Amino acid sequence: MTPLIRGSVFLAVLQLIFQLVLATDYSWCNPELCGNGVKHIACRNTGNFHRRCQPDAVQVDVSRHKADFLHGHNKRRNFLALGRVPGYYPAARMATMVWDDELQYLSMLNTRTCKLDHDDCHNTFRYANSGQNLCAVWRPRSPYVNVTSLVDECLGLWFNEFDLIDSSFIDSFKVTPIFEDYGHFAEMSVDKNFAVGCSIMRFTRPDYPSVYIYNFICNYASLYALGAPVYETGRAGSHCTTGRSPFYPGLCSTREVYDPNW
Repeated sequence: MTPLIRGSVFLAVLQLIFQLVLATDYSWCNPELCGNGVKHIACRNTGNFHRRCQPDAVQVDVSRHKADFLHGHNKRRNFLALGRVPGYYPAARMATMVWDDELQYLSMLNTRTCKLDHDDCHNTFRYANSGQNLCAVWRPRSPYVNVTSLVDECLGLWFNEFDLIDSSFIDSFKVTPIFEDYGHFAEMSVDKNFAVGCSIMRFTRPDYPSVYIYNFICNYASLYALGAPVYETGRAGSHCTTGRSPFYPGLCSTREVYDPNW
């Protein structure tokens, strides 16, 4: 079972990682990250829970479950890349996702707003157009958390949006009035999305005291772009320059180099 942490030790470790990574001229408040006067989620953010959060809000420690998040994404991307999703063509150069602690850190800051909404900006100096998916699910109140179950449910909800659109959205991404109903699937399907980091927080809603609500956030290296292909179609893995993944035959190896930025 997975422990819960209010944030002291877990947050301190993550903050130390990024103090070391960003011990240069880089800053989360650098206007180049977001532009147009938009504030970055990490700019002057102490990492504390927002005052709107319920008193029992806690962070779920996902450190032992990175493989669950990765396999949950990669097995679905592999299925899509092999052309096994009805109505969709195979992908010629789809990345195998790897875990990124920086993306996880930023996704954690989003969970600590205690508001299930996309933050205005979570780009990084490596990922200038970072994507984000959100999900909320409930479970009966229990001191333990089945993270694997939460991963499977949220990723399943996102990926199963595939039947709301078709391959024309893959060739040239479009926004329609029901965009919020299929955008999660599109984000999971971006071929150059080689990195992901996710976080989960738990709280009780006063109007539903018998259950726990889990806010589930994943941040990604890249984002779909209006009018651009979500992924390059073609024989599965045919354009992988470093060969295919030994575990996901429709995806490129983790040695494949992608430019996540537009």
